Amino acid sequence: MKIIIADDHPIVLAGVRDVIADEAGLDIIGQALSPSTLVEMMRALTPDLVICDYNMPGNGPLGDGIKLISYLRRHFPSCKVLVLTMISTPSMVEAMYRAGANGVVRKSGDLLELRVALSALRSRRVYRPRQSPEEQLQALKKTDTAALSPRELEVMRLFINGKSVSDIARQLNRSSKTVSTQKINAMRKLGTQSDQDLIALCLESDLFR
Repeated sequence: MKIIIADDHPIVLAGVRDVIADEAGLDIIGQALSPSTLVEMMRALTPDLVICDYNMPGNGPLGDGIKLISYLRRHFPSCKVLVLTMISTPSMVEAMYRAGANGVVRKSGDLLELRVALSALRSRRVYRPRQSPEEQLQALKKTDTAALSPRELEVMRLFINGKSVSDIARQLNRSSKTVSTQKINAMRKLGTQSDQDLIALCLESDLFR
């Protein structure tokens, strides 16, 4: 597996190199310090995997974060993307996966987690980090509703208080289809995949109370 690693911190690059050096069948073919350099290397070297920092300052048009992940997946669809980040907020991590990340590894943990992630990717599986109950609770408490529109907030508050979609539609004088769409959009922004996950998120983090 040919790998390019990208991070603007030399110490992180060195740590990633050390982890990969112990893994058979993995070959680092390039290192980049910015998004623009990363893309240039990908065009020239056609890697199988990119391990990149979520936040990489640069003055180029590519940007970093979600924008960069999306760009890489659109323009290099055969290349897997493994993201390194300090972010643990569930909604943000889920946004990375929706943008096309094949795995997310938290910098705040042990870089040896990279070995587990690499094993998953080599087996053609998406890697998702595990969190302790304490970490999950702290991450939930950091979840912000600022991304929700006023109407989505209305729908969420009513839903969490036990109202069904049809009940909410009648109360707000909207169609059930409109309310359902607003609920789905709110769940996407909060990084939840099911009603059960949504309710747990709101209860644990005191959202909508």
